[in-house]
Amino acid sequence: MNKRVPKTAAFLFTIRQKENEPLRDCMQRFVEAVHEVPHVNHELLASIMQQNLSPGRFKESITGKPPSTMEDLLMRSQKYIRIEESNASNPSLSGKRKGEEEEKESKKKEERKHLPPTGFQYYTPLNASRGEILVLAEQQGLISQWPTKMEDNPKRFKSDKYCRFHRDRGHTTEECHHLKNEIEKLIQRGHLKEYIYHYPQGRQFNRGSSALTPQDDNLPTAGVIP
Repeated sequence: MNKRVPKTAAFLFTIRQKENEPLRDCMQRFVEAVHEVPHVNHELLASIMQQNLSPGRFKESITGKPPSTMEDLLMRSQKYIRIEESNASNPSLSGKRKGEEEEKESKKKEERKHLPPTGFQYYTPLNASRGEILVLAEQQGLISQWPTKMEDNPKRFKSDKYCRFHRDRGHTTEECHHLKNEIEKLIQRGHLKEYIYHYPQGRQFNRGSSALTPQDDNLPTAGVIP
C-alpha cells in the first residue's frame, strides 16, 4: 500500500483566486488546502494569500497589515466577503460606492496637482518683491521656460487673485511657489545679484529664528520653506 506523501507549502501557491471567483469560494478552497499541509507557518500563509488573491480591497488590507494567525486571516476575510455579497445582491449600491470611491480618488489627484512644487531648503533673501524681479527677468530674457497652464478649477475662475508668472488667476504673483523657485535658480546661476538683500554689518541671519527684511514676504519663517 502506497503511503500518501504530505503536501508542502508550495502546494498552497497553486490555490489562486480564479477570474470572477467569489472571495468566499476562494477562501474555502484555500482553507481546505491548508489542512493538507502540516505545520505551515502562519506568516507564510499571509504572504501566500497576498499573492493568490485577485486585486481588491481584501488583498490591500492584508498587504497593508498582514494577519498574525490563520484565525485572524479568516475573521478579516469575513468582513470583505459580506461586503462583496452585499454589493452582488444590490448592484446599484455597488455602482454608487464605486462611483464615490472614484470621485474621492479624482479629488485627491486634483489636490496633489495643486501642491507647491518641491523647492529649495533655504531661499536667498530679496530686497524687492517677486513681481518686480519677474519684470526685470522677463526684460533680460532670463526666463527660458514659462510654467504650463494651470488645471481648470471652478474655484480658481472665481478668484480675484492674478499671477503674472502663470498669467492666470488663482494666486498672486507674490504667492507663486513656481516663481519663488525660478528666482532662486536664477540667483544660484549668478543672475539678479542686485536683488539680493545684504544684512547690515553686525547683524547675522540666524536660520533658527525669524529675520525680517524690507521684503519680509520673501523670507521663509526660520529660514525654511513656508
